[in-house]
Amino acid sequence: MPNQKHPRTLLNNLLQSIWGNDQKKHIKSETWFTGSPSSPVWHSTIYIDDMKYGDASAAKKDVAQDEAAQQAYDTLRREGMAGGRYY
Repeated sequence: MPNQKHPRTLLNNLLQSIWGNDQKKHIKSETWFTGSPSSPVWHSTIYIDDMKYGDASAAKKDVAQDEAAQQAYDTLRREGMAGGRYY
């Protein structure tokens, strides 16, 4: 991803702009796999204030986490949350 920020970094930066150091009180993420260890399907879910904002599955753990983070980031932006305030 040249010239683009990493989805988890984008989400982290946005959450810091909204809640500062209290962001960990508002976000929860879960990552797990199903299937066999030799052929896993990774799942990642991100909750913000107990609401699901991102949910993804992929063959690789980091891809599932990135997709879930991108979904959460995009949803927050659509809802108008940026710079620590609602638009």
